[in-house]
Formats: sequence, structure tokens, C-alpha cells
Amino acid sequence: MSKKNHTSSTIPNQGDMTPAPASWWRLVSLALVTGAARHIGALLAGLAVTWWQHD
Repeated sequence: MSKKNHTSSTIPNQGDMTPAPASWWRLVSLALVTGAARHIGALLAGLAVTWWQHD
């Protein structure tokens, strides 16, 4: 029985894994803006419901 020499192909190339700094900052900025917009939208919806139910 002969043993085969297997090389590990699970280690990705580091050049492919490193994102560009501009894209990293863009993702963080987009996440912050999206979170802020959702929060403001929820506050406005709450105010609208409160105003609608006010007698």
C-alpha cells in the first residue's frame, strides 16, 4: 500500500483575503449610515403612530 503525499489546499492565498482599505472604510460607513437611518425611521414611525392615536 503506497501513501500519497497530499498538500493542503484549504489555506487561501493572502492576496485574495486582504480587502482594500477604501472598501473596508466604505463598508463601515455604509453600516453606520444604514443603522442610523433605520433608527431614525423607527423613531419617526413611533411618533406618527403616537400622533395618529392621540385624541
